Amino acid sequence: MIINKHIMRTTNEKQVLQQIVNAGPISRSQISRNLSLNKVTVSDIYSQLLHEGLIREVGHGVSTRNGGRKPVMALLNVGYGYVISINILRSRFSIVTSRLDGRSENYESVSTRDVDLATVLDMIDERIANTMAASDSRLLGIAFGLDGVIYENQILAASLKGFKNFDLAKYFSDKFQVPVVLENLANESAIYERDFAGEGVYRNLISVTIRDQVSAGIITEEHLYRGHNGEAGNIGTCPMADRYREENVETVNHYVAEGPVLQRIMAYQKLDRVDVNRIRRDYLGHRPELLSILDEFTYYLAKVLGNLSNTFAPDAIVVNAPILELLPELMDKVRDYVSQMAILRKAPLLLTKNSKEASLMGGASAIIHKALGLDDLQLTFGNQRSAILEGVES
Repeated sequence: MIINKHIMRTTNEKQVLQQIVNAGPISRSQISRNLSLNKVTVSDIYSQLLHEGLIREVGHGVSTRNGGRKPVMALLNVGYGYVISINILRSRFSIVTSRLDGRSENYESVSTRDVDLATVLDMIDERIANTMAASDSRLLGIAFGLDGVIYENQILAASLKGFKNFDLAKYFSDKFQVPVVLENLANESAIYERDFAGEGVYRNLISVTIRDQVSAGIITEEHLYRGHNGEAGNIGTCPMADRYREENVETVNHYVAEGPVLQRIMAYQKLDRVDVNRIRRDYLGHRPELLSILDEFTYYLAKVLGNLSNTFAPDAIVVNAPILELLPELMDKVRDYVSQMAILRKAPLLLTKNSKEASLMGGASAIIHKALGLDDLQLTFGNQRSAILEGVES
């Protein structure tokens, strides 16, 4: 077998950086042991990363039981740069900056109600430019998340008017001269569950995102599954029979998506806007109109989750829905309905830990992978260890 030395070197560089991101503070000798690479190779790559500013030395660990010098420990240099993650929905967009260790800063949600596409792009442009002007470090990349079908950084279908076939990635990449990653919201949420919240427990999981559409992000063996042309997880358009009259068929979106459910709630409340305090108050007060709407929602959501569980047999299904974050008690009702279904696999049903920022942080992870050149390797965020090093084994 002929081994390409350049490919081997590149692979080794990626694995060394991955070790420092995931396990830092870590010593060169520990990296060498973890990767079964000789110390000369590791030291050479380590020195290169240090020279480039991607890593920094943060002190010494403890020596081995045999004595000797205390090893120098290294961490990812989060001051090297930052990324921006943006989610675009029907009536607003949200934006967050993130350090390279995945820690988010400066979350903002901006209304775009009755605003055209060109103006939305200008609003996003302005916020990116302001962030760059206020930062001492450099922007390394931008991630965009939206409802729709996205494949190879192209929008093939979108619920938002004007976005289909618009080259959003090229538009912002040309403007700011950084890499841009596009992903749908459900896939971003699935990435979040894998890289931030899962702690390596679930190798196979599904993240169901309920926003303008109902979509599923699918992780199989720790990798995102996109399917043909990125169409995997597009469950919102699937037909679903009416609970009482099976000959009446609507889509999953009709029964479960955030917009239709909130419209029904606003209709009985005779309001033209969503009042979350009123919803919570009516729920605790057992208002029959609200309880009826929510019972329908939980019933149809249970049907969706049960079918996903039986079809894919994941380790867990995580639901990302603002209405369930407002009323987490509803998940017990969903679980009850699933328990009544005659299906073989009933995966654990969980609520995401961070409904507001899950997809944003999943996007941040995707662009951090791209910026560090680690697209194909697993990175784990959210459990950063202290840089107090005495007592860290070398």
